[in-house]
Amino acid sequence: MITAKIIHHRHKFHHYINDDLKSVKEETFFKIVFSDPAEMDMFKDWIKQHGGDYDYNKNESRQEGKFPAVPMFHDEICWCDIMTYYLMHVAGYTFYSTIHPYKGEVYTKN
Repeated sequence: MITAKIIHHRHKFHHYINDDLKSVKEETFFKIVFSDPAEMDMFKDWIKQHGGDYDYNKNESRQEGKFPAVPMFHDEICWCDIMTYYLMHVAGYTFYSTIHPYKGEVYTKN
């Protein structure tokens, strides 16, 4: 069995003025991890075939690059949408479980 995980990384940015908390901004980034390295190559190739580039910055725990042009996604788009679409509709994975609390999902295929 091959597994794939979509992992959520949340980054919080605190803004202080004179030791007083003025605002908190949170950004969420997504990383995809495969148990079989060849699956990552196929994912990156699929992204490139659709005009995108998957570039994960390990030092800052965030994805960079360019979203692929996938016909079903028109307006708002997120890497988690792209990853889930690829796993479920292109690569033949099925949903297995979530990673608690709110840290991601696990998918499998035989």
